[in-house]
Amino acid sequence: MTRNSLDRFRPRLPLALVALLALGGCATGTTEPEPEPEQTTAASEPAPKQEVGREAVKPSHPVRYVVKKGDTLWDIAALFLRDPWVWPEIWSVNPQIENPHLIYPGDIITLAYIGGKPRLIVDRPGVDRAGLEPAPEGLTVEQLEPRVRELPLEAAIPSIPADAIQQFLNRPRVLPKEELDALPYIVGNYEGRLISAAGDDVFARGFPAAGPQAQRYTVVRPGDPLVDPDSGEILGYEAIHAGQGIVRQLGDPVKISLVDSQREILSGDRLLPGDQDPAQASYIPKAPETQVEGRIIALFDAISQVGSKQVVVINLGARAALEPGHVLGIRQSGGTVRDAYAEEPGEEVTLPPQEVGTLMVFRVFDRVSYGLIMDSTRAIHLHDTVTNP
Repeated sequence: MTRNSLDRFRPRLPLALVALLALGGCATGTTEPEPEPEQTTAASEPAPKQEVGREAVKPSHPVRYVVKKGDTLWDIAALFLRDPWVWPEIWSVNPQIENPHLIYPGDIITLAYIGGKPRLIVDRPGVDRAGLEPAPEGLTVEQLEPRVRELPLEAAIPSIPADAIQQFLNRPRVLPKEELDALPYIVGNYEGRLISAAGDDVFARGFPAAGPQAQRYTVVRPGDPLVDPDSGEILGYEAIHAGQGIVRQLGDPVKISLVDSQREILSGDRLLPGDQDPAQASYIPKAPETQVEGRIIALFDAISQVGSKQVVVINLGARAALEPGHVLGIRQSGGTVRDAYAEEPGEEVTLPPQEVGTLMVFRVFDRVSYGLIMDSTRAIHLHDTVTNP
């Protein structure tokens, strides 16, 4: 089956999520007192709608760009826009292209102004331009003869760099302590060795009375607690991926053959059934629908700072209405300086926070999320603030 035939079975994704808040009220003439206004938190307030005008376009943008293998939608948008994440707001496609968010090498991206608004236009060689507005004045559009282009569906370019987040899509996980403690656990192996690895058999206990609920299990190790820097509350524990095993013999204990090991496997390591959280294949960037503010609480592969295309954990999750694809700005405190020219020389002045980067949420748990830093103007630190872009 070709890509063109598969496209029609894939649902069309929305170009933008628009929140409409209807506020109403009228005078009734009654003498009843008005009710007290409800208390709202920052997480429940609607975020202002992102307007994309001429000012969003980079002055140095190319006239057109031909998509290449290895590109991402974010990188292409960054050629045209100051804030790449707003590209779904101005995406305009040939109606003959069945799925506008599947972009392939060889497609042609141009920027035009339609009705005074910027639009990113995708043209696919061999696809009729019927239904599209005429090309902008001074822009030559190549019209090729129709031809069949048989490409596998997975050849479409990704929204963000897939290799940067692949290891985090199915591992590690974040679990509450009580849930982590309730998982089945490894008690040992035949030889009485402290360490097991791929190719070894181990024995496990702690399964439900009905026995193992899956044939394949992921071996995880309880990691450090994820702590909210403001409240000191523990938000969850990382379940660090250690390997995988297959149930070979039922009983108490259960015999499990290790088929993969990413690190040494120890007694006390826990077992998660199968892949409970299928990875999302595509991300359409968007701002959160409500006003949110949180902090970076953990860094991966770093001690004190990270940069572009690295993964962080933030103290916002499903409870804060975050979803995969939500984009957040990263802000750092401006610190303080001494004003030597004030009426009282030496007076300390607090500088305003500065936005230093952008991250996209790609995996959401109950109270925390994983985010990929898409761009940064300086190093990103632990406890930096994240909020609506």
